[in-house]
Amino acid sequence: MILTVSCNPAIDKTYNTSNVMIGQVNRMRDLVSIPGGKAVNVTKVLRQFDAHVTATGFIGGYTGEFIEEQLRDMGVNTSFTTIRGLTRSNMNIIGDDGYVTEILEPGPKILSFEREDFMDRFRELVKISEYVVLSGSLTEGLSEDFYAKLIKICNESGSKAFLDASGEPLKRGIEAVPYCIKPNRRELEYAVGKKLTTEAEIIQAAYEYVKNGISKVVVSMGDKGLLQITKTKVIKAVPPHIKKVNTVGCGDCVVAAMILGMIQGLEDEDIMKFAAGVSAANATTLESGMIPQDKMDQIIEDVVVVTV
Repeated sequence: MILTVSCNPAIDKTYNTSNVMIGQVNRMRDLVSIPGGKAVNVTKVLRQFDAHVTATGFIGGYTGEFIEEQLRDMGVNTSFTTIRGLTRSNMNIIGDDGYVTEILEPGPKILSFEREDFMDRFRELVKISEYVVLSGSLTEGLSEDFYAKLIKICNESGSKAFLDASGEPLKRGIEAVPYCIKPNRRELEYAVGKKLTTEAEIIQAAYEYVKNGISKVVVSMGDKGLLQITKTKVIKAVPPHIKKVNTVGCGDCVVAAMILGMIQGLEDEDIMKFAAGVSAANATTLESGMIPQDKMDQIIEDVVVVTV
């Protein structure tokens, strides 16, 4: 089973407009409301490929109920801790000029008894989970080493932890040695404490983590594709040029595709080709985490994979 952990999920509201004008009335052409947050996006992609996945984390209020109902409708098993606070809503405003403006609400505060309930739930779920996705921001009431604590539980249970976070939660999580981390370049720069201006510098920084026990480091580089660094090789996967509609959730697609590829027993090169293609296909649609199958196959075919 695959377990996804959403510490700070959201309802993602995506708007379309001609352009955003600061200090003026902005009228939207249309609106799409979907369950969101990084781990939720991973969950949605996994289910589109019929993976057996359970979603856990924290939800509260009518927004939390909406997320859980939508996930269940997709065939996701849910085991959330219900909190007193209200799950947040986020806005993604997409202009015809191609710019995406994100407005992210703060998350609810997690109380101590809610955190304890989740930890008990998590310990039981990990026992039956081969892969565990720890993805997204942490909300108030969760310490910066919260992911690190979960990774230690995963390691003790023999589960493969995939960490996709930023800032201090990423740094502290790395110290606990997850199976895989998936930062973008800026997140990796923060973790190592210096600018990484060349591909060689990115590879060297990632390899230091591999030497310390992390099996895979996958770095998202936007249009330049993906880099996977392991002990034995470095793989680069570059997607074809596409017309972007909404890039929210592309990194989450990488995590989902990697796990799907591992379940299928694919070679690393094929996993990276699949991951880069699924991520790029996600960018061609308004709704994040929903992969257009008609476009995906051709995009995957056109991904260029090389060993660096």
